[in-house]
Amino acid sequence: MDVIRTLLKNRYVLMALYLLGCFLVCKIIGLIFHAAGKKGKGGIKASFVKGMLQFGVIIFTVVRLAGLSDTIQKFGSTILMSSSLIVVVLGFIFQEGLSNIVHGFILAAFSPFDVGDQVLITAGGETISGFIVSMTLRHTAIRSIVDNGEVIIPNSVLDKSTVKNLTTQNRENKYPLTISITYEQAQDPVILEKAKQIFAEEILKNKRTIDVRKDKKEPVFIKIDLAESAVTLTSFINTDTAMENYFACSEIREALLFRYKQAGIEFAYNHLQLTGSVEMTTVEKTATRPEEDSAFFGPGKI
Repeated sequence: MDVIRTLLKNRYVLMALYLLGCFLVCKIIGLIFHAAGKKGKGGIKASFVKGMLQFGVIIFTVVRLAGLSDTIQKFGSTILMSSSLIVVVLGFIFQEGLSNIVHGFILAAFSPFDVGDQVLITAGGETISGFIVSMTLRHTAIRSIVDNGEVIIPNSVLDKSTVKNLTTQNRENKYPLTISITYEQAQDPVILEKAKQIFAEEILKNKRTIDVRKDKKEPVFIKIDLAESAVTLTSFINTDTAMENYFACSEIREALLFRYKQAGIEFAYNHLQLTGSVEMTTVEKTATRPEEDSAFFGPGKI
């Protein structure tokens, strides 16, 4: 016991214990919130609270370590002599950090999005599309849908940005799917009707789509538009979520590639078509005198 008391009076041993305790407590907090996330209790609020708790533990440890240092104690006593000076110094040093914490608290309190939501963010003239991964006191992490990279956005910037939440967990998602066929085939009523029929069949056949027709005997509505170089067929694809809609549209397009080929229906695309014939002409020589022939063909040609 005497050995332990002696060790605890040693400031370097106490510093090591504070650092070890800080590491262990932060690790335990992280494990607790990680386990809560697996049970479906995680989210933006939980992620932010975890950061606040860990930040509080770190600040407490730093203060305790500072109290064990004579140099820091003397420096702190000098600084505290001027309260205005310490406010200015701290405000200058932690201005950006405190701003991120405040904006992070606002985002966590009002929850415009949650972990796992698909969002479309416009910040600094750049548009980012991806899924919310986590939120810390400083930033929010977003998994980009383009290259699967992780985009880090400071909370102060995110709170001032335009955020469009694309996740629709509690309502149907509707997205217009458009395909194009050639004018030559669309002007044939039989082919046009066949193209509409196949399109409707693939929409209803897809396992992700929702049939919103009140009367199931009614045909699926397909809008016809006359584009510059094609006739377009458009129909709304209804699914449970935005992500389901993303996959459903892709699967329907892929199915139409094969169905239209089997039916002899051509998709419209930009291509160059040459018509008419090229007329080949020759120069008729009318001169008969040798000197004229020589002048016409040039020296050494005859």
